[in-house]
Amino acid sequence: MWEVTKIRTDYEGWWLFDDWMEHIIETYYFETYSSFMNTYEQLIKEAKSTYDNCVVGKHNMYTFYNNCDMNYCEHCDEDLQLFDSFIILNDEKIYYNLPLID
Repeated sequence: MWEVTKIRTDYEGWWLFDDWMEHIIETYYFETYSSFMNTYEQLIKEAKSTYDNCVVGKHNMYTFYNNCDMNYCEHCDEDLQLFDSFIILNDEKIYYNLPLID
């Protein structure tokens, strides 16, 4: 089974910190690679047209953010940029062989 999870955090998703699953805001499930890829490509293209910024990091993982979309961190006493990232799982394991989407 394939999953596309979208997380919203104050770090780019490719860091995959231990708490990343606590930040999931959307999840999509697919039985086949082709159905996963069709939706994944659509989600990336839509995000590219919606957000101000797109960054591709390790393992070709995408992160999107809008300028000044910040969240105040009491612990560090400052505003932190918020990022929306897509994490892909295959059979409940993170999938690292992601294609770049034009």
